[in-house]
Amino acid sequence: MERTVTQIAAAVGLPSRTVRYYDSIGLVSPSARSDAGYRLYDAEAEGKLRFVRQAKALGFSLEEVRQLIAAAESGCCGQVVPELQRLLSEKVAEIDQRIGELSAFRQHLVDYAEGDGGGCGCQGHGAFCGCLSDVPLLQINNGKEDLHV
Repeated sequence: MERTVTQIAAAVGLPSRTVRYYDSIGLVSPSARSDAGYRLYDAEAEGKLRFVRQAKALGFSLEEVRQLIAAAESGCCGQVVPELQRLLSEKVAEIDQRIGELSAFRQHLVDYAEGDGGGCGCQGHGAFCGCLSDVPLLQINNGKEDLHV
């Protein structure tokens, strides 16, 4: 049974606009068009959309989802499972790294709050308050924020 965007979206628990977006970037394709020009999706597309939704729930990016789909389309679960394990290992490593960065940043905030910062009394700093002038700035590197002390 083929379903429209609205019907398939409701069946898999995604917004219709998300199904349209996934179609526009090639993650899923309609199996046909109705006489009125509506996209129609079959059971395979429904399964793929469920697969994408579950992969996104694990925190995978659309590019990582695309890699999993490529593995799934090239064979059976025997090819998906190793790719899934590789991506999960990478995701856990990224999270561990981010936890370390956030812990260091938290400690920086605690140290600053308990230290000498913030007590300037706003005297003689020019046109605007200088209470935060001694705070190290965050620097953007490769789309990530790094504390620059």
